[in-house]
Amino acid sequence: MLISRTLLALATGLSLTVVPAAAGQASPASCPAQSRSEFGGCLSAGVELRGLPRVGEVAELRVTVAAGADRTGVDIQIELPATLAWERAPIGLTARPAVSHAPEDRAGISRVGVSRSLRAGRPVVLTGHVRAVGSGPTHIRVYARGSAPDITSASAFLTIGTAETTAGFAAATDAAAIPLTGGAPSRAYPRFAVKPAGSSTSAGAACASGSFAYADTSGVNRISANFGVQVYDADASGGDDLLASGVTDAAGAFRLCFGAADEEGGGQDAYAVFTTENAQWRIQHTKLKTAYRFRTETIANVTATAAFGARQSGDPVLTRGVQAFDQVAAAWNWTPGGCWDMRDTICRTAKVNWAPDATDGTWYDTRDDSVYLLADDPRSAELVLHEFGHLIMDDVYEDAFPSSPNCSPHYIPRTSSKGCAWTEGFATLYEVMVLGQPIFRWADGSTLDVEQPTWGTSGWDDGDRVEGRVLGALIDVFDTTNEGLYDRCSEDPRQTIWTTFVGHKSTTFSAFWSDRAADGFDTSRTALGCLYQNTISYGGYRP
Repeated sequence: MLISRTLLALATGLSLTVVPAAAGQASPASCPAQSRSEFGGCLSAGVELRGLPRVGEVAELRVTVAAGADRTGVDIQIELPATLAWERAPIGLTARPAVSHAPEDRAGISRVGVSRSLRAGRPVVLTGHVRAVGSGPTHIRVYARGSAPDITSASAFLTIGTAETTAGFAAATDAAAIPLTGGAPSRAYPRFAVKPAGSSTSAGAACASGSFAYADTSGVNRISANFGVQVYDADASGGDDLLASGVTDAAGAFRLCFGAADEEGGGQDAYAVFTTENAQWRIQHTKLKTAYRFRTETIANVTATAAFGARQSGDPVLTRGVQAFDQVAAAWNWTPGGCWDMRDTICRTAKVNWAPDATDGTWYDTRDDSVYLLADDPRSAELVLHEFGHLIMDDVYEDAFPSSPNCSPHYIPRTSSKGCAWTEGFATLYEVMVLGQPIFRWADGSTLDVEQPTWGTSGWDDGDRVEGRVLGALIDVFDTTNEGLYDRCSEDPRQTIWTTFVGHKSTTFSAFWSDRAADGFDTSRTALGCLYQNTISYGGYRP
């Protein structure tokens, strides 16, 4: 877990340079840190656009991929949006199938790639030329993927115009709330019932109704439950009046009512604003620190009901922020209690920083109690909720986050320290408990199975100084999928694991296990066998 922030994208003159965005985890511990995100790995990538081309102009694109240790079969891929086309692709790279259903990519993408062997300390530099063929926000993506997996990515952001092209995207949080298109939305994370984070109704003679949804990375329309909503009266004299506020319900809908008479005469001139904020959590712009807002048109002289219907973001590049909101909503539905810390009487609002051109992440900052995400991080709910798991621990521990030495970088299957293994193992455990799948997923879609590894699994170290072993042990303690010779445990983690976690503020897994025993939960030979399945031997357990 990193607690310092560094600007990763630097625009100087007519050149845009972006250094590594995020690196993988499953790598030998001897590999040095290759990025400023919380995850380390043996691969790093960078992308440099030498010039800011206006529509019709050409610029050189340079991609650098390096390894901290020798690697074979590293897949390198460059992805361009529809606003750019190859004038000349890097030598040796060939075209690949390119389909994306994400709203921000609906204009189309193109991909080229190659498989290369990398030598430690000898970066591979790929140079080509791109032509600006359209205007608007532009996101260049670079991926490098090894085995185990080593995963790294880099991004460059620019806004192409006919008269001027600028680095990055304009910092903005407001967009129109336009009518929803496509099929009826469904819940993205339906394992648990929606737990209200506010009210979706209010009383009054006049009302406003509607709903909000978003298209996920696969292009499927999803319900936005617990989404903030406010209804205003548009006053010609300025200073629009807030008429009512609340959140959307389990179906993403609201019906907020208010007084029918406008102080300027006639009915209310009503419009609705949907926002990525409620009393419990907020997705805010990384730089501006304000929530995203989506406004409808105004319906004049409302004396009965202003029906706004189903809405979505009018700016596709903001959709991933709405998706991140829904991922945190899944965590809210799972987490016991009326606050993130069930013992609190005054809830702490959880803050998640995201921007469509963010190059500053992926990590949690203990100084401002906030998660920081990269632009593409919401493409992985597992990644978002791992970082959110750090926020949960910091909240429950009353800002006394446990010491976690030898933790930057850290790797799921490798030895770090007891403190690091506990804090990182718990963060991934949190997303597994919320989502119900024993995997870790990167933003590019690559996954790592975190339940099956056991004694002798290649690339995995043993013991309670390994975050993946702590994670696997706790998964086997609670889940109903019993594998191997020793995993014979099953329980409701919200009743057992969560009770001990909240009640004791354990700083290592061994301390947690002792605290679990003090709570009267199962630490029998059967439970010790579930730990042993994951190479952790407590209480003198031997098969």
